[in-house]
Amino acid sequence: MAVMHSTGATVHPIDLASQVEATRTNGTVTILVRGQQVTVDCPPWCTHPHSEAYRSLEDVSHHGDAISLTAPSHQGVEQVLTARISSWPFAGDPATTKPFIAFDAVGDEVAQLSPEAATAVADQFEAHVATFRALIAIISGGAR
Repeated sequence: MAVMHSTGATVHPIDLASQVEATRTNGTVTILVRGQQVTVDCPPWCTHPHSEAYRSLEDVSHHGDAISLTAPSHQGVEQVLTARISSWPFAGDPATTKPFIAFDAVGDEVAQLSPEAATAVADQFEAHVATFRALIAIISGGAR
């Protein structure tokens, strides 16, 4: 017997001993929450496998592929700007319920760049900005 949760998730009881893999179907994913199969909406940008067993519905999150800007460093190449679309639809926090850009910037000096190397990095910045804007367009409905 399926039970509709107040958040819109559908709960299906299952045997606690069974191993359930997340199943994606037409914009939804079936996951394991406290030993119960739960079907939740899964946005088209989400590439998160949802393979973990969640302790609560509030722990369910969606994450897209990360984009990263790299820069030369003393150790080779470092990721200096990383961003991806994320959301925590059941967490109850208005800032994370809707999709947002999870942004990670490294604040360390990683290299001293020659004019040629700096130009190459600037070209990467421009490509990164275009991809970053595409992520923004996805979460704002294409308005940007």
